[in-house]
Amino acid sequence: MTRSGRLFLSGRALLLATFGLVFVAVISIAAFLFVDARVETILTARRAAIVDSEILWLKLIDREEGRQALIRAIERRVALPNDDLAIHALIDAQGRYLAGDVDWPNGLVPDGAWRPIETYARKQGQKIEGFGRALALYDGAKVLVGRDSTAQRDVQSALVEALLIALVVLFVVALALGVFLNQLVLTRIDAIAATARRIIAGNMHERIPVRDGTSEFDRLSGVLNTMLDANETHIEQMRMVTDAIAHDLRLPLQRVKADLDRASQTQDDAVRQQAFARANGEMDDALATFNALLDITRAEVGIGREDFEEVDLAALARDVVELFEPVAEDKGQSLRAEVTPASIRGQSTLLRQALGNLIQNAIKYAPEGTSICVRLERANNRTRLTVEDSGPGIPEGERETALRPFGRLARDSATDGKGLGLALVAACAKLHKGKLTLETAAPGLRAVIDLPAS
Repeated sequence: MTRSGRLFLSGRALLLATFGLVFVAVISIAAFLFVDARVETILTARRAAIVDSEILWLKLIDREEGRQALIRAIERRVALPNDDLAIHALIDAQGRYLAGDVDWPNGLVPDGAWRPIETYARKQGQKIEGFGRALALYDGAKVLVGRDSTAQRDVQSALVEALLIALVVLFVVALALGVFLNQLVLTRIDAIAATARRIIAGNMHERIPVRDGTSEFDRLSGVLNTMLDANETHIEQMRMVTDAIAHDLRLPLQRVKADLDRASQTQDDAVRQQAFARANGEMDDALATFNALLDITRAEVGIGREDFEEVDLAALARDVVELFEPVAEDKGQSLRAEVTPASIRGQSTLLRQALGNLIQNAIKYAPEGTSICVRLERANNRTRLTVEDSGPGIPEGERETALRPFGRLARDSATDGKGLGLALVAACAKLHKGKLTLETAAPGLRAVIDLPAS
């Protein structure tokens, strides 16, 4: 279905928009009913107060000034412009009309109660509906004062009209806004889906477009792009490791096969034993490579954090230095430790192996007569474990290569090794939420494992 075809057919979006519109309409109607009731109550109370004052005034005139004064007062009141649509009627004890602008309502009891009134205008003859009070005077005459409810009905009609207009405007605005938001959401979703399809097709470098970075979609796209970057990095590392495994293990496996073939074909026990020994050594080397790769992979994905315990790094560093001191002395090198008390939560075995790899690399690549120093220091809630030597170091442009699995420098092609030592150290640092950095020691190399302090 095309984007335009989905403009009004995005199921959940349309359902939510409809629900929101109905909810707002119900709230609007409830608010109107409340306002209408309040307006009716206020207008009724206002008219009742005016009528009460006026009927008492007329009763006082009749008592103090006489019947003719009352008639004149009602006639003057009827003759005045009346925005409130006043109702007046005065009849004598026999029911004869004396003054007013409406006929006396049939069956109206002059008991002073506020009640609905239904009568006819004397001049126009039109039907009048309203509310009022009727009183009996001292001689049996009756006086009626009230107010026509036309104005109140007009107010209520205006409220209904305003509500209907508001609901229509609300519906149009909500529909337009829903279409716009639906189109906006579908556009961003289409962009994400299109990017996903291109990635599935093999274009691993594709990323979701990000606009100004402030909207929710931009934040989501940023997180997804970060995930895609990490996935691409992992896939690239996997490809490189797979290629390296295929390259580095092909020759040992070929040698194992050749030795096994030689052992199966020879009749000489000495030759057979020698072939078995070489095959065994090649298999040990292959297993060591696989174990190192397994350790790197486990550390990279965070396996092992659940087994963390408090580790005394100072004691660990001294133990590892003491272990490698004879190896350094055999090569005419000096190995010393400068440590301060420090501890972190981590895996002591993996940390010991990582530090051993750094010291072993320093001994291996630094020439005779050089010094190697292991430092442990704390600063700014960080713990730094450093191995520094005065050897040839690693050029800045090749340090990233050296940290990758099977990443070997061109100058080390004639040296034994698989290029897994620094990769394991970097993975160990990552597992402990730290980082391995390679710096120049001018001369030499400074390898720093930067870890958070416990």
